[in-house]
Amino acid sequence: MKLKRGPPLSGWIMSLPPELLIEIFIWCAVNHSLAPLTLQRVSKWWRALVVSSPRVWQHVLLDDQAHTTSFLRAQAELWLQRSMPLPIDVELNVQTPDLILPMLSPLLSHVQRWRSFVMQGQLDEKIALIGDSNLTNDFLTDLRISIQDDFNGKPHQTFFSQSGKFTMEVHVLRIPHSNLLAPLRITNLRLTEDSFSGLQTEPKDIIGFLSACPELQIFYFKGWPYDKPPPPDPFPVVSLPQLHTIYLKNICMTRAILSSIDTPRLANLYLAHLNTELVLGEDYHEDGDSDDEANDFSQSPSTDRATGMGLRTLINRCNPPIQVLDMDFSDLRTKDFRFIFDRLHFLQDFLIVASDMSDTVIGYLRPFTIPGEQTLQVRLPHLQSLGLYNCNRLSGDAVVEALSARVIYTDQQPRLVETLNNVAVVACDRIDYEHDKRLARLLGKRLRLS
Repeated sequence: MKLKRGPPLSGWIMSLPPELLIEIFIWCAVNHSLAPLTLQRVSKWWRALVVSSPRVWQHVLLDDQAHTTSFLRAQAELWLQRSMPLPIDVELNVQTPDLILPMLSPLLSHVQRWRSFVMQGQLDEKIALIGDSNLTNDFLTDLRISIQDDFNGKPHQTFFSQSGKFTMEVHVLRIPHSNLLAPLRITNLRLTEDSFSGLQTEPKDIIGFLSACPELQIFYFKGWPYDKPPPPDPFPVVSLPQLHTIYLKNICMTRAILSSIDTPRLANLYLAHLNTELVLGEDYHEDGDSDDEANDFSQSPSTDRATGMGLRTLINRCNPPIQVLDMDFSDLRTKDFRFIFDRLHFLQDFLIVASDMSDTVIGYLRPFTIPGEQTLQVRLPHLQSLGLYNCNRLSGDAVVEALSARVIYTDQQPRLVETLNNVAVVACDRIDYEHDKRLARLLGKRLRLS
């Protein structure tokens, strides 16, 4: 809104009571996005009224066609400050879906103050928040990002309640750069690649976005497997001190992600459908990158190496207290299994599906002695649940011998180590009926075979 320069304020306008002027200012602010800034430049008296009246700042109108993202971020932050402690009405005029999250990011940590939300442009949406117990919370907790190039498909709601949590969903062509975002207080991030046209997300974009989520507790990422050349330099390490659960599914950037995060509280790691016959264009020369000395068979040697090296880097960096490791169509080299078994001292639940793991790997679960010592030890001393599904390279004799030796020892040492109380051995081709009977005699009700 532009005001024409005129004579100094005098006469009747000077006699208007402040209450009436404030009502006029509010009307202007609702109809013109930057009206408060214009009004406060008219005179010292008006400036004092505008700055000291939170009601004038209650309407936050952000327009991606009128201003840059950095300007809109500064605008949102000023309106938040000046409107305290009143609720705010958020209005978004946006033509570029990729800008929805950057434009709203300064406001998301204050969603408890939102009275209403209106979005116009590429998407139209209107919701009332104050008084709706299903859509109010201290702050936005859950964020879903769908990476796709079809914005004319099934419509979606940007804000909704999911299991009592305030959730936001955005569909983007590319993940917003961290420089465009105010820090996000989300605790649960679900990121999916949903494009069928070969749209590819760069690992640096994932890492960069994670840096804007310092309070993240759960991270889920499902993508498409494709080969990407390695970065010329390592990515900056992102500190995620509250992250306790990671799900990575159907991606080929496992190494890049796990090697670039610091997660001292990580307790649950789920790796699914990471195996692929693709030969990844990786040219790393880190400790452990050499060929596997065991020379065990693998249908996915390149991704086995990438997953193993990512885990090695993560464990070496912060030694997370992982308690659950679930590997579904995801594999490691033999020496990587040995590496993590030697270091995951808090692991309680290990499940692996469709692995090429060898008899050597299952043998690592047997008690062993360190050269020069006579006391028996076991790797994974807190292991209580073991699941082997479709592990067709394992021989029945190796499984029976390893589990027998372990269970006999751990059952007799309850004060030193945990024993297996839940074992599943299902659909492993080389484990026959006789092996099942031997395991049943050993484990009794602790064993599940189907």
